[in-house]
Amino acid sequence: MQRQIAILGAGSFGTALAQGLSCDPNNNVTLFLRDSGLKKHINARHENMKYFPGKSINKSIKAETNLKKLQSFKIVFIALPSSVIFENSDKFVKYINSDALIINLAKGLLNGGKTIVDFLKKELKFKNIVSLKGPSFSAEVFNNESTIMTLGFSNYQQLHSIKSIFKNTNIYIDFTTDIRGVEFLSAIKNIYAIYIGNIDAQSNSKNTRFLVLTKCLKEIRILMKYLDCREETLLLSCGIGDVFLTSLNDLSINRTLGLLVGKGFYNRDIEYKNMVYEALKTMRFLSEILDEKLLKSLPVLHSLIRFFITKENESLNVDFKKLLKNKFKTVLTYGTFDLLHYGHLEILRRARDFGDRLIVGLSTDEFNLQKGKKCEFSYDKRKEYLESLEYVDLVIPETKWEQKKEDVKKYNVNHFVMGDDWKGKFDFLSEYCDVIYLNRTKGISTTALKTIIKEHK
Repeated sequence: MQRQIAILGAGSFGTALAQGLSCDPNNNVTLFLRDSGLKKHINARHENMKYFPGKSINKSIKAETNLKKLQSFKIVFIALPSSVIFENSDKFVKYINSDALIINLAKGLLNGGKTIVDFLKKELKFKNIVSLKGPSFSAEVFNNESTIMTLGFSNYQQLHSIKSIFKNTNIYIDFTTDIRGVEFLSAIKNIYAIYIGNIDAQSNSKNTRFLVLTKCLKEIRILMKYLDCREETLLLSCGIGDVFLTSLNDLSINRTLGLLVGKGFYNRDIEYKNMVYEALKTMRFLSEILDEKLLKSLPVLHSLIRFFITKENESLNVDFKKLLKNKFKTVLTYGTFDLLHYGHLEILRRARDFGDRLIVGLSTDEFNLQKGKKCEFSYDKRKEYLESLEYVDLVIPETKWEQKKEDVKKYNVNHFVMGDDWKGKFDFLSEYCDVIYLNRTKGISTTALKTIIKEHK
């Protein structure tokens, strides 16, 4: 049975993907585009003269400008720039079948850090949508070179459909249900590719290149955690694979930008819109959402933001002592952690990001009674739950208010972290360590959970 596949966008990647998919005779591929002249040329001469001049595309591939015909397709790949999706979605969304499987190929973030999949789901009301990203240069996909991409999906039927579509092609699929991670990685890897390009322009040392690349991967892992993505998604082709491809290959626009910076050819007064637009948008978003202290602990990202966004630095010269500062840092927080919930997990996970070891001071049952609290679970059970979390390294008993200063000294604490409902209460500890107050997770609290439990008893 033939699959009717629409590809929205006849740019370099849309055309290359059409070529790859059409290698399977069961895939009947139509490219949707705006240029009527290019449409005629593709249909008559089987060539995309704009992106692949002189190269033949498979005769089974058709070109179409009438967006109304999208309605008949149940499989639609979106291969448009993110800016086009955001600004011109009204021109195509009304013609896409509501039951169609939508595959987002576009990379980058929209305003406010919104992912393209989130935009398509929430703003355009698409329900059946997946993300497909990976280390895939258009020219090599067009030439039918073996390529791997990561599918971010939400249900088995989507996975089964995508596997069927690519089964008899040279495009292979690894997969994850972490759609958010796949989307964010496609944007974040670009800014680190700039930095690697800058390094390679300043040094011809392979040792230095991979020293910095290792540091970049560590920062990306921390960002994945902060953005509520799964760290293991970094190990897929959309992660390490795409980071390496974009950072180390001269076909990469972002690496090329880094080379220009490193060689001193980058001029801030010249517009580099096609080259730097997406990367700048990602840097700006990260600079706005990251805690200042956390940002400073990410020296690669921090230096990129200071050069491109705040323009505090005149160059991207690397201070290796600062880049590789490896001081072991201990983080300390306190709480009751009764009825362990998502809000608790979030604040513990975010606290751990500030250092290498997280110590939790857990209020004992006796101390809770002094505070007028009665727990659903005993100290031993609450301690057991906390110790089962991968980002909690040590649990100590909190028996009195006054012990915090003693604990900070005893455990050589670098960062004391509490929720912002305690803001200002522990500033006296700033004499001994950094004091950080994190925003609480909205919409959930232990008190609210206890109220629900009582109502259902």
